[in-house]
Amino acid sequence: MDQSRLEKYLERIHYTGEVKEGDWEVLKKIHQLHPQYIPFENIDSYTGKVPSLHLDDIFKKLITDSRGGYCFEQNLLLKDILTFLGFKTDLQQARVLWRKDENSISAKSHLLLITEVENKKYLVDCGFGTATLTAPLLLNDEGTQETPNGLFKISQKEGTYILWTFKEQWFPVYRFDIEHVEAIDLELPNWYLSTHPESNFKKNLVLSKVDENARYTFTENTLNIRHENGGKESIPILNNTELFDMLKDTFGLKENAIEALKVRAGNE
Repeated sequence: MDQSRLEKYLERIHYTGEVKEGDWEVLKKIHQLHPQYIPFENIDSYTGKVPSLHLDDIFKKLITDSRGGYCFEQNLLLKDILTFLGFKTDLQQARVLWRKDENSISAKSHLLLITEVENKKYLVDCGFGTATLTAPLLLNDEGTQETPNGLFKISQKEGTYILWTFKEQWFPVYRFDIEHVEAIDLELPNWYLSTHPESNFKKNLVLSKVDENARYTFTENTLNIRHENGGKESIPILNNTELFDMLKDTFGLKENAIEALKVRAGNE
């Protein structure tokens, strides 16, 4: 990361104003803007390509080429940005509990970040799709924490943390322990998620973004919109024309992001 790349990143997420190193307000603003303008998407894995986890490749894809990505790409980029801005930030791996019981066992297939500000640690995560955070969460506080897009909490038991989100009731999102993680530890789950025939990211096209008005998630040929005022919409996407229009109009993707989808559609 360098100053030129930082400026391109800030332009990509529509960040305006002063950027102070290690500043709490800067962290909050970045965390809200990043998932609004860099969507969660798995087009690469869905079309048979293993996403690169090299920072140069991630920057080109998500920033230069205006693409999105999934958790490994999103949070590796974010860690690089935050580290350059003076935030002590560590990688952490989590076991996904979404749509499962809180005691379920799953592989460590999700990447999140732990960032330190003023001697306090925060969970930072711009890469969980439908439950992506839009604000840092204080790690060692089990109370309800309000974000610009919903209520969350982090429970803790014997050194193990669980992130919860509130949607009419509390649902577990993922479970993690604080441990040392290197970027190379992500290569195996990244390969598995993008190549295994039973991986959801291999079988299904998944996209998500969140802004000040709503959360938008596409999966199983349906665009689901959960508005901040409580309203919900489910819009069937009936053909490729509607799909490509949705990618551009709702998720802000450009033609280069859907070329592979056009090739796959032509082969089906």
